[in-house]
Parts: sequence; C-alpha cells; structure tokens
Amino acid sequence: MTRVRKAVAAAALTVPLLLATGCGIATSGVVESGRAGTVKLATAPDPGLLYFIAPDGALVPVPVSDRMQRSDAGFTIGELLEGPNEAAREAGLTSEIPVPDAKNPFGPDYARAGVKSFGDGKTLRVVLPVPVEPLSGPARRQLACTALAAVTTRPAPEILLIGSDGKEQNAVCEVRPED
Repeated sequence: MTRVRKAVAAAALTVPLLLATGCGIATSGVVESGRAGTVKLATAPDPGLLYFIAPDGALVPVPVSDRMQRSDAGFTIGELLEGPNEAAREAGLTSEIPVPDAKNPFGPDYARAGVKSFGDGKTLRVVLPVPVEPLSGPARRQLACTALAAVTTRPAPEILLIGSDGKEQNAVCEVRPED
C-alpha cells in the first residue's frame, strides 16, 4: 500500500469512529444560569448618554440622537429630566425623576439645570430645578451617572445634588440597585 492509500484508509476509518462516539448524547434545551455578564462602564466622557432604570432596577445607559452630542453637561441633565424617549419606554426603561408636563408644579423653568465642577475638581455640583429631598435613590443614581458621563473630570468626582430649595444631597453612580 502506498502512503496516500494508507492516509485515505485511515481517514475513512476515523470519520465513522468520530461519528459513532457522538451517539447517545441527549440534546438539551437552553439552560438558564442567571443574569447576563456585566462589565464596567467606559470612563470616557460621553455627553450623549442618559441613564434610565431597567425593569430589574439597574441603570442602563441610553445613547441619545446626534442632536444631543453637545459638551454641555447642564443640557444633558435637562434631557434626562424630560424622561425616556419612546424607544426607551418601549424597551421597558423608566425614570424616577418627575417628568415635566402641563400640570407640573415646578413651572416652565423645570428643564433648566446646571452642572458645575467647583474647586479642585473633586466635587461636581448638579443644580436642579426641583427639590432633592423627595427624589428616590434610583433618581439620584440616574442624575449622578448621567452627570459623570457628561463631564471630563477624572478621577470621578463626588456628586452633590443641589435642589431648587437650596438643600443638598450627595449622590453616587451605581448602576446596580441598592439591596
């Protein structure tokens, strides 16, 4: 037998053996094994990201249209205050920040917000057109994450929310809900 014939014969025997070893393995369906993997968020500033709440309570970054690509962090917070757009709502995303409407008690200045970095860049102050005390934990997290995404200050500064009543509260950007 020549080398070529030996190789062909070996291959001819190997293929059926490989197929035979797969016999008897039962098929199975999809195995649920918990939540999808998580990753750390990019630290590069992106003023086109707004953070909304997923059905499981986690914060989800939502990119906004090209008209949003401005470096004005106050404008970004103003967009967040308007609530999720139609596509985000259809995906089940919500906001715990009160959405302005015709009957809003906060008036027409509601969408005006400011974000300022004071001192040595260790504190980021988010000036809101609403009182901060009634804001829930998830609402404060939304504001903190959106503000951090919109500024270039690194390392990440402390976030101080300042309400329309002058009261202040610290906020932390945590994408997972508090337990």
